[in-house]
Amino acid sequence: MRYGLRVTVAATAMTAVVLTGCAGGDGGKASAAPPSSASPSSSASPSSSAPRRPTRAEVVDRTRAAVVKSTAFQPDAPGPAGPMLIEAWTNGTAAWAWETGDHRFCHASVDGDMVFQRACATHPNDPPVSKGRQIRSLDTLFAHGWGRVFAADHQEVTAVSCSGRPVKVLRVGTMAKGVRTLYAVFFPDYTKGEVLLTLRHGTTTSRVPFFLGEAGDLSCTATSAARA
Repeated sequence: MRYGLRVTVAATAMTAVVLTGCAGGDGGKASAAPPSSASPSSSASPSSSAPRRPTRAEVVDRTRAAVVKSTAFQPDAPGPAGPMLIEAWTNGTAAWAWETGDHRFCHASVDGDMVFQRACATHPNDPPVSKGRQIRSLDTLFAHGWGRVFAADHQEVTAVSCSGRPVKVLRVGTMAKGVRTLYAVFFPDYTKGEVLLTLRHGTTTSRVPFFLGEAGDLSCTATSAARA
């Protein structure tokens, strides 16, 4: 993995919990009436109960606790700022990032209580924080589809586009005493090519391409939106 990231993958058996309801009726009572004359209220009916999808807030709380628990008393534990949410989804998954106490970048993909992907840089501020404006690729995420997390040094990302179409960009948080800002973008599947980043630095703006990868059925080009 680029930039000396160390990956920890946890595999465990997952148990699906299915909630079932009980149909109303007379249970085992005998009836002298023919089956065709049975009262509708005494016949079994399908259960209307179904597993409730968690709210986004519940997913955030549960997966954050999983990150904290899985890294407790370890060198890769989050520093004073704690875990930074990348994104959470109501299917129970979430992606997190953090800066360790010794200033290393880490991220994790979590499903419920299980951290199934975790990676940390082996050196502080790796890749090195630039003295000037720079975009740094950090890693790939698999929490929900396919995602890329990157850093902007001494500048902010205000927009991202793929072949002229807007792409949702997530501002994750800051590292390196606020000099480095983390961002993430997600796609349904592996995506190759480049996206176009719109950057703000002071009162000026600029646009630069950001390379996604060389493999994927989906593709992007770093082009501006077509004018009407």
